[in-house]
Amino acid sequence: MQWVVKSLGSVSLLMALLLVGCGSNTSPSGPGPDAGTQVDAGTDAGSTDDAGTPDSGVAQALPCEKTQGVCAGARRAMVDGAYEPVCTARSYGADYEATETRCDGLDNDCDGVADPATWAQVDSLGTPPYGGLVDSLPVSGGFLVASVAGSDTIQVRRLDASLKLQAVIQVPVAPGPAPITSVSLVRTARGPALVYVGRYVTSDVVSQGRLVHLDEQGNPVGPAGGVVIFQHFQVTVSARVAASRDGQQLAVVWSATSNAKEVLGRVVDLDGGVVSGPWILFLTKEEQVRLSTPTVMGLEDGGFLLMVLEDHGVDQPSRIQLMRYDGSLSAATQSRVLDVGYSPTAMLLGDKPSLLYRETSVRPSPLKQVRSVLEGGVPETLVSTTEGEVPWFGATMTSRGLQMAWLSVRDVSPQGADDTFFNWEGRFWTRGPNGLAKDQSPGPQYMALHRYSQWVLMHELPGHWMGALLMTATNMPTESYSLQSVRYCAP
Repeated sequence: MQWVVKSLGSVSLLMALLLVGCGSNTSPSGPGPDAGTQVDAGTDAGSTDDAGTPDSGVAQALPCEKTQGVCAGARRAMVDGAYEPVCTARSYGADYEATETRCDGLDNDCDGVADPATWAQVDSLGTPPYGGLVDSLPVSGGFLVASVAGSDTIQVRRLDASLKLQAVIQVPVAPGPAPITSVSLVRTARGPALVYVGRYVTSDVVSQGRLVHLDEQGNPVGPAGGVVIFQHFQVTVSARVAASRDGQQLAVVWSATSNAKEVLGRVVDLDGGVVSGPWILFLTKEEQVRLSTPTVMGLEDGGFLLMVLEDHGVDQPSRIQLMRYDGSLSAATQSRVLDVGYSPTAMLLGDKPSLLYRETSVRPSPLKQVRSVLEGGVPETLVSTTEGEVPWFGATMTSRGLQMAWLSVRDVSPQGADDTFFNWEGRFWTRGPNGLAKDQSPGPQYMALHRYSQWVLMHELPGHWMGALLMTATNMPTESYSLQSVRYCAP
């Protein structure tokens, strides 16, 4: 019996020595984890923490192909017992994207550029529309862009939420306009609507403003050509329209496109029926003054704000007239006058509202804002454009604040040559609520533009992105005009 105990003791001692010797290859006498178990099972399951480290006995993982942005320092991940031959998100991490789509301040695709702007040609434009002949509007699932594509043709392009073209709709107009002189898109309580003005020559010359309701896809609804909402005799007319805040009525204002001395307006219901007017909303008797296309917007109190630009001639200071009207446009309740530089290209936006304009009489040309313009706000410079260039700008008020974009443009007419409509080129800039201006141009070269490219249409997109639409143009080898989209990050 004593011999048996001694023998068993020797066996126990031998087994203990064998177990102690089962450490790592580099530490034969050290203790190791229990065989057949995993450390932190459930979090490390399926991974090889020691793979590719000097003490693992496995060759170290090679660096990945991409080395910039979120890929910096990445090494090949082990998949099914072997390293990835070409690195994927397994190696680069959760922030990696093969094609960058996030607006997160990171270089997700590791090309050295964080949140790059994306440019695309939306469509060719048959006729180059100037600012009064193109407009856009957000709709369910995307945007509508209306433009004049000929003297008697209006096209509505439907874009998705990423500004990709989905369809082109030909909108029938009343027979015989020569030409169409303005288009506007507006949202009413019934949905989108188009207001256009055409000049008709019969026994007399008359300009007619017409209302066409659209569905969310941009298809016209109702009588072909729409219903007449105003007439103006013997002159070519440009008009603008705004919906009341409840969307049940439309205020339309108009003036002649050359040497205008008065601005008229009226209010109509959604069937085109007259609610009030027409009224003379603004009149000047100054011989040297020309009134440019007026602008109108609906106010929270049910009234409307009218803006009229007095042009006093080339290189002469301009004057912006602002008037608050009641809901029938029949009585002005408040007004303000601002003296500004030549050719200010002003616009209204926001609930307060704010006035934006450019100051071309100063070099470099600044873009300015007057906050709460009817409550005594003063002009403040938001940004100055490149020396020797002028801004053709657009803006919108978003859930994150004011977003602006502009083409910084220069004239490249050959010395001694007459100015032509194609001798313009520019770069695309943006500015967000952080106040920082950024060049978002598609490349190092200036974009070829047209004299009518003086518009930038802007919209807020999902996921902290902004979108802008603009026109590029060239006459080499033949004339062509392109509607371009740019999608850029604006957190």
